[in-house]
Amino acid sequence: MKRLSFLLAVLIPWSSLLAGPGHDHGPQMGTSAHTGPVALSDAQRKNLGLETTAAAIVDLAPSVEIPAILVVPPEKHGSVSAPFAGRVLEVLVKLGQQIQAGDPVVRVAPLAVGSPAQTLASPVSGHVILQNAMPGLAFTPETSLVEVGDDTQLLAQGLIFQSPELNKIQIGAAAALTLDVFPGEEFPGVLQRLDTGHAAEDPGFHLYAAIPNPAHCLRPNYRGNLRISLGETQPVVAIPRRAVLGSLGKLFVFVENDDGQFEKREVVTGIRAGNLVEIVEGVLPDEKVVTVGNYQLQYLGAESSSGADEHGHSH
Repeated sequence: MKRLSFLLAVLIPWSSLLAGPGHDHGPQMGTSAHTGPVALSDAQRKNLGLETTAAAIVDLAPSVEIPAILVVPPEKHGSVSAPFAGRVLEVLVKLGQQIQAGDPVVRVAPLAVGSPAQTLASPVSGHVILQNAMPGLAFTPETSLVEVGDDTQLLAQGLIFQSPELNKIQIGAAAALTLDVFPGEEFPGVLQRLDTGHAAEDPGFHLYAAIPNPAHCLRPNYRGNLRISLGETQPVVAIPRRAVLGSLGKLFVFVENDDGQFEKREVVTGIRAGNLVEIVEGVLPDEKVVTVGNYQLQYLGAESSSGADEHGHSH
């Protein structure tokens, strides 16, 4: 009896600490219990600059995206040098100038006594992309005085590391290049060549996609991302990639419902191609997802839920 009385004396006060006065609240632990839609006023929507896009069924192909740099194809890249040591007398071209194969580029004087001055010509047509020559410059046969490159078609040199995707890449695959200097634009191309050699100390492989450049708007050494198709296209439900938030394994989007409220939904993604991503689960065709303002929206949802619980109490 003494033991029973002791237990009752201990348990009754402790149970009163666990239960609130009139309501049994779950643990808070700093997390929000809010899972319902977020309602915004017109002013809030305007301040967020909120934009939505409808999910659509589009044809996407599985792909891999890798960093890339534009280079002149080796067969279209010419270096002007002399087979002797000498000194530059006159430079006949300017950096960026368009010239034809055989055009004079630089006049030089051999160091050998009694040798006449000679004019060196460009071996290829294109633009002058590098000019090391200047009057009075002493040079050797190893010195590249001027370099000329034909940029009507450039190569996007991509770097990919050892991965399962490497085995799926095929010559002739469709490719697309995106560059920060041209936001929102894609430059289509075709995978043209692949380095078959592999140095032991280098974990990466180089891929080369031919990118047409008839307007000469692309320049050697521009950097961007190269997307290479790994298979046939297939119809999928897709949305813009910027609509998806979260971390790997727990991704979510905000969907606008018929009442104009915004529901947070977890999604499972699939194929990624350019600015689009396949939605395997979580969004249906024609449903509107938030593409601009969604990052701020997640915090507005948390604030609205932290103000009061389902019973109207503030926390």
